[in-house]
Amino acid sequence: MQKLTILPFLFCIIFTSCKDRPAKGLGLTSENKFFPCPETPNCVSSFENPSNERNFISPIKFFGGKEATILKLEKLIKKNPSAKIVEKKENYLRAEYTSSVFKFVDDIQFYFGQENTIHVKSASRVGRSDFGKNRERVREIEFALQQSAN
Repeated sequence: MQKLTILPFLFCIIFTSCKDRPAKGLGLTSENKFFPCPETPNCVSSFENPSNERNFISPIKFFGGKEATILKLEKLIKKNPSAKIVEKKENYLRAEYTSSVFKFVDDIQFYFGQENTIHVKSASRVGRSDFGKNRERVREIEFALQQSAN
């Protein structure tokens, strides 16, 4: 009986101790690319090899000026109560999305590259599976950006 009460306690310690720490590999490499995704299915990145279907996601195309698109992206993120922008540089933006129930944090990064392209990486900080949430989030943002361009 005592073992059953220890398991939930350990679960809480493990998951709450990691959820507030930024994930490893945030930011850009010296080649202005994201660090590779871990070998888990809870990360997608437009810098992954396209043959890696589990982790690759196409970059987001945008139309119009870069500055106007960055402002639209910021507005989209700020409209979501579970999201907050935590880092912003000239061609780079990082936000955190926090789940409502367990308060797990996902990091999403945007890099404005060449030719009206936004490279993106979205990854969960803990766990192995995200049930496709990171991929879904990127596609929702892409759709919203395209709708705002019309």
